[in-house]
Amino acid sequence: MRLFLLAFLILTVNESFAQKKTQIDSEIDSAEVKIEKYYNTGISDSLRNHYKAQIKLINKYIAKDSLNSKAFLQRGIYYSQLGFQVKAIADYDKSLQLDSNESVAYFNRGLAKARFRYSFDACYDIKKAHSLGIHEAEEIYKSYCKIHHLRIEKKIFKSN
Repeated sequence: MRLFLLAFLILTVNESFAQKKTQIDSEIDSAEVKIEKYYNTGISDSLRNHYKAQIKLINKYIAKDSLNSKAFLQRGIYYSQLGFQVKAIADYDKSLQLDSNESVAYFNRGLAKARFRYSFDACYDIKKAHSLGIHEAEEIYKSYCKIHHLRIEKKIFKSN
């Protein structure tokens, strides 16, 4: 009888866990769908589907060659277009880990961080992008980063 009760308890707990996990997974999926749908209403469904398809292709490529900084950069751009800024920042980080002179990754990461109000980090990345040759970054830096200018200059000077 004890064995039967123990087996019943284990099955009940496992079933409850599976249901909870399914619920959490669907809530996460629901949040991603909402982000994707409402973040950038200017993109059509066909363009969203195109970005998703490109992400799938890049995922396959990265599985074969995980040392290609451009692949992470491009996937980050697609994630950003879909509104997934956290995933985009992670990809920009990986791209910069593989190639620390990737100016586009600094610029895009700076813009993504600015959306989260990480202003110092965003300004640092935008300034770094400008120093690596993205001229458009200078205007953004001048208008958005006035309060962080001296700290960033000191940080860039120390890293060089």
